Amino acid sequence: MKKILVLVISVFIVLFSQAQEKNGTVYVKHPAIEKTKMLWTAFEKGDKAAFEAFLADSMVAIYNGSRDFQKKEDYLKGLVWWSTEFENLKFTDDAPAFPDAIDYTKGGLWVQDWLLVTGTHKKSGINLNVHMHNLYSFNKDGKITSLHQYFDNTQFEEISSSGATQENGKVYNNHPYIITVRKLINAYCAKNSAAAAEFYSPDATFSDATMKWGETVNLDQEKKQMEKEFAGNDNIKMRQVGYPDCIYYAKDNIYVVYSWWIWSGTSKAKGKKIEFPIMLSDTFNKDGKIVYEFASYSTNHFE
Repeated sequence: MKKILVLVISVFIVLFSQAQEKNGTVYVKHPAIEKTKMLWTAFEKGDKAAFEAFLADSMVAIYNGSRDFQKKEDYLKGLVWWSTEFENLKFTDDAPAFPDAIDYTKGGLWVQDWLLVTGTHKKSGINLNVHMHNLYSFNKDGKITSLHQYFDNTQFEEISSSGATQENGKVYNNHPYIITVRKLINAYCAKNSAAAAEFYSPDATFSDATMKWGETVNLDQEKKQMEKEFAGNDNIKMRQVGYPDCIYYAKDNIYVVYSWWIWSGTSKAKGKKIEFPIMLSDTFNKDGKIVYEFASYSTNHFE
């Protein structure tokens, strides 16, 4: 049995070693990497001659894996657009990522990098924050023959559409969702957390101005917070300020109700009345339930 096991292991090792084939070397430092860095330095400065010097005459650019490609002369025209349209343009390594140079035995020399592109579009005021992955192939003369770029095009689409005035839905000053928010507030002021919870989707999330951006709590946690507020305060009231707006956003196909209130109550611990303004933003799902609520207020009223 032992001899059979040894034989099986030996066969596995031989097969595994035969399945591997080295096809080049990876470099963390290489002249080709330095060329790509100088390439983008020239791009930042709008130096067309310096930028073009790194490119082969046959160079093509390919975006997000598309089968279509852009020839060198057209790519250089894009440099003029960037120089004209943007200021404070920077291409930096998207740390902790760093570039590699790979010299393939079969395939030639390539560089790959991950960049963070920042800058300000002059006309629209939009600040770029684009994560970009680049692959560069080099010929034997050290010139770039192809540039493959991968990035999210959302910010560029926003820039493209920023020059036109366009509608993004409708605004309602009377709407069933506005009524829902009023009933929610009435349930809250009645110190009925169970009734208030009925207006929310079971998977609803909540955040407020005191929390870190992106931080949320779930419905059970929000109910506990309500109970804490009910236990710590008497005579809780919320007086409507102005009138709520229900906005239908066509771009995201959602309804959001914005409402403004004056929260008031008597603190049991301090024995005095507390009053502060609060704005609520309630996002609804297709079933008419609130799926996200953001509360904006200042905590200095509690200090």
